[in-house]
Amino acid sequence: MRTLGIAAAVLVAAALVWCALGYATGMRPLSTGSGTTGPHGLRVAAQTPAAFGSGPTAFVWHPGGSYVITVQIHNSASVPVTITGVDGTPSDWEGPIAGPTIENGDPGTLEPVEEPFRHVRIGPDALGVVTLVYRANPRALCGTGATGWMDSVDLRFTTLGIFHDTQAVPLGDMKPVVTVPRSSC
Repeated sequence: MRTLGIAAAVLVAAALVWCALGYATGMRPLSTGSGTTGPHGLRVAAQTPAAFGSGPTAFVWHPGGSYVITVQIHNSASVPVTITGVDGTPSDWEGPIAGPTIENGDPGTLEPVEEPFRHVRIGPDALGVVTLVYRANPRALCGTGATGWMDSVDLRFTTLGIFHDTQAVPLGDMKPVVTVPRSSC
């Protein structure tokens, strides 16, 4: 009888661990809050593409230009998460805008902090701040008049410092929109 009790306890513990792992690895706890945007070396396009209506402003591609988003990230999970990085575009990407890279942001002012990125720990139902830097892609296909944008950012994070995951977080009206002029090359 004692052996049967121990076996049942082991099975219950294994089932609980299995459920906890499934829950922790299936979480999508991150969402964007308020933020600021700022183009650097990019001018406003003459016309915002009609497909965007009154949404984000389109900027004209220019070598060396960048688009910076400093945004609050909300953690809706009941456990802390730590943002460890971001997945950017691949090195052979040919779209008008590339990136992002990630930096730390000031929680009080929503301004970028000029220092190497440090992991951002966000407590349960709390906010953290990150800065995303998108750059005008020097490999952009020239002369097409194409418009490119990034609807979301892929944030890498850990839950409880154990479970590693990546989540696409929508950028909404903060998304970068860049148009390559037909005469850019």
